Amino acid sequence: MISAAAALTVLTAPAHAGTPSGGAQVLSCYGSARAYTGEAGTGANDNAHWPKRGQWTKVRGNCGDINIKTNYKRSVRVCTHSKCYGWVTAPKGKWTVIFANSTKNAEYYLQFKGVNASTGLIAD
Repeated sequence: MISAAAALTVLTAPAHAGTPSGGAQVLSCYGSARAYTGEAGTGANDNAHWPKRGQWTKVRGNCGDINIKTNYKRSVRVCTHSKCYGWVTAPKGKWTVIFANSTKNAEYYLQFKGVNASTGLIAD
């Protein structure tokens, strides 16, 4: 199990960016980033999510970590089938590691603290 400090280290560049093994067509970590738009919460005790509630996304394996670049400063956490990890502050417009040492094809979703939907880029 990864300690909270190790799993949630905030960096401006991931330590493993662009280091996947494979053929010449492998995308770089940030080059493989995709846009996301979270789903807003429904009330004071309901955080925003990405992807939509009841849906999961999979680690693509182009990075060694799950990285996010938000359009606004947000607190975000990664949730897996077994648990939700601690909150990480993602500054506006900067790549932030929100989960270290991710595993390709592992399923997860994101929670954003508060009801406001979040937008930005995610690279995993």
